[in-house]
Amino acid sequence: MTRARYVSAMQFPMFTDLGSLAEDLARRGANPKVRAAIMMAWRAQSCLGDLRQAEESVRVLRATTAQPRRSGDPEPMIIERALMSASIMHYARATSTSGQKDERGSIQLERNRLTSEEWEDHSKIIDVRNQALAHVYSGRTAGDHTWHRDIFFAVETPNGTWAAASASNQTSYHEATLGRLERMLPIAIREVKAKFQKRIAAVSTMLNREIEIAHFRKHAFDPLAIFGSEETVRAIIQGRQFGETSIWVNEHTPRAPSGT
Repeated sequence: MTRARYVSAMQFPMFTDLGSLAEDLARRGANPKVRAAIMMAWRAQSCLGDLRQAEESVRVLRATTAQPRRSGDPEPMIIERALMSASIMHYARATSTSGQKDERGSIQLERNRLTSEEWEDHSKIIDVRNQALAHVYSGRTAGDHTWHRDIFFAVETPNGTWAAASASNQTSYHEATLGRLERMLPIAIREVKAKFQKRIAAVSTMLNREIEIAHFRKHAFDPLAIFGSEETVRAIIQGRQFGETSIWVNEHTPRAPSGT
């Protein structure tokens, strides 16, 4: 055991890799219900993470649209396009898209748990993802807006010949879609979080009832090595009482200026 691992073991409770444990169970053909429960809880947690990312992007996007603009400066529109696209893609990936073999999939929202207005908002967001972001349909309306417009044309030249040309117009920001995201994200987070909490509670029950301590020890890991700092590990431990926690970790080390 390295010194870092020894210090971690002294400071924190044991951490066990449930993904590794689930793969171990699958290889041995043991406790299939436990493995299935782990994977279902992981799917819900991962989808909840997507929704939290969408929530953060929407918050920053709304703040960005309120900033004053310099005429002719494209940077705010580039930022808006990136944030709008990220928000829609994360929302759809968590609540609608299907997964093929080995893909995570989504936690699809249930129509009978939403009002007609909420379902309409949800459907229009998904429509934008399917017909304006993941694919391109020129001139087609998605979420009550035409996101892509293309025209091919010819221009007569001074010598009497014709030159072919084309132009494209792609929407970078759409206020109605942002409003739908602002309304639907709290609802989607509520629905997915409820499923995650139910599934993670079921996993805890099954682990304590069906898995021997030797398996927990076999797949134990050093949380400092995985999560990077004592602050992050303590935040994870404290977040258990709230059902989830979120921590920003900067993995980019700025390069020193040349010549220093």
